[in-house]
Amino acid sequence: MNCLKMVQGRNPSGRVRPGFRLDIDPALVERFQGYLTDESRMKGSADLVAFPESEAEVAQTLGEASRLGAKVTVSAGRTGVVGGAVPLGGWGLSVEGMNQVSDFSWDQESGEFRLKVGPGLPLDKIQRAIRSAHFPFSQPPDSRTEALLEEFRGQSTRWIFAPDPTETTAQIGGMVASNASGARTFAFGSTRDHVRGLTIVLSDRTVLNLTRSACHNDNGLISIQRPDGSVIMVPQPSYRIPRTKHAAGYFTAPKLDPIDLFIGSEGTLGVITEIEIALCRIDGQEAEVIAFFPDFLSGCRYVSAIRSHRESAGFDIESIEYLCADSLALLGKSMPAHGISNRFPEDGSVAVFTGIRIKEDVAEALSTVGRFISESGGNFDESLAAYGPVDLARIKHARHAIPESINAMVAKIKEVHPKITKLGTDMSVPDEFLTEVMQMYSRYLSEANLRFFIFGHIGNNHLHVNIIPRNPAEYDRGRSIYLDFARNVVGMGGSVSAEHGIGKLKKYLLETQFSGKALDEMKRVKRAMDPSLMLGYGTLFEF
Repeated sequence: MNCLKMVQGRNPSGRVRPGFRLDIDPALVERFQGYLTDESRMKGSADLVAFPESEAEVAQTLGEASRLGAKVTVSAGRTGVVGGAVPLGGWGLSVEGMNQVSDFSWDQESGEFRLKVGPGLPLDKIQRAIRSAHFPFSQPPDSRTEALLEEFRGQSTRWIFAPDPTETTAQIGGMVASNASGARTFAFGSTRDHVRGLTIVLSDRTVLNLTRSACHNDNGLISIQRPDGSVIMVPQPSYRIPRTKHAAGYFTAPKLDPIDLFIGSEGTLGVITEIEIALCRIDGQEAEVIAFFPDFLSGCRYVSAIRSHRESAGFDIESIEYLCADSLALLGKSMPAHGISNRFPEDGSVAVFTGIRIKEDVAEALSTVGRFISESGGNFDESLAAYGPVDLARIKHARHAIPESINAMVAKIKEVHPKITKLGTDMSVPDEFLTEVMQMYSRYLSEANLRFFIFGHIGNNHLHVNIIPRNPAEYDRGRSIYLDFARNVVGMGGSVSAEHGIGKLKKYLLETQFSGKALDEMKRVKRAMDPSLMLGYGTLFEF
């Protein structure tokens, strides 16, 4: 199988599996260990890792894996934090080699530019390509596309690919597989909302070309047609998902589009080989207002007030982010390294960062935001505003340094207690429960005397609570509290995973979110799409 570049892993015999030829690249051998983990720091194992560079090579890999009875774990940028890309034996399949653009088009009906991209294309490269209007095409564009590109170049800075997870090296295939989101989810939704088509290779080597379309549902069965005319019948799940930001288990809806089964399925239903994404048009001046509040209660009042005017006459709100007092202190320490001289309050204040897009008068827009700050009990005089791409990028990078600082703390603790890990939540609740869930977090953690940092997407009532255990006893206490959080959040109608997914590490939370009947329905979907249970072994649930 010369067309595949493979890396040999450790198998019990120490020999290459019979019948499968390897073209071993010494440089890739050195990197092999990196394909056995992700940002969760979970460690896995694999007999070998494949690096297909085309749909045909993906199908070829799956065919050979099926012949040899090997499980296959798909990975992209490996920036996930729940172990979904970590192989538990069998083979790994990295899509990073499929990293080019195959088409650029304009859809007249929707009024949007669209890109067809390989799953291994990183988010930061997509963003740079859009800004510059120079795309990494797999083949030179034809005259029609060149003419469209020329038109686009005059307006490229007014278009974005909206999903913005923290890690910009995330690859688009992983973003689709996990339905990634980020701060701009408040205005633009998650990755799902920007996917217009998918090409998927199933475990039996069937290639599906799916576009968004009317649901084909007959007596509780969703029909998906193969290229040969045969039909896959998928049981329509009867469970309902929370009315919040949600990324736990298989998506469903009353009129379920088959494409949505694959978005957020974490590599368990098929291998995504091409994605058609839509770009969003943006207008106006981008700014970020940093407001300080004496406590989280006044911060929550501000959030409720400002998001009720999310589409005011003068500006649109794109993101609303929260930092607790300790998170704000961490950010303050990192700001000089990012070229930011402003000092933050050191009096225990919390902060809310509001990203806005000003359509009309800048002074009037900031005055409106300031009024909401003051009326909610915030300190308007100490509030800050950032403008322009340089300052905004500095603020964003500094804010993203918070999880890095927390990970460094955990790494130091692990030198003494190797089994300790950070306990990070990813839960969301409906709007009416924002204050209640914040009070719950504060009460539980204060009573347990645990060190913690709370930050994240408060506009979506989606906060990341990071518990930092200092010893094994605190770790056990934190784990117990984590489960209490999950049960209470589900009781509020919320989600145990709003954006990170379930992967392998949070399967116990899926059982908190859904009933046994619902989990059985998910497993029936899995069997319909992947009857041999080849893909994503150990992810979401056990068989």
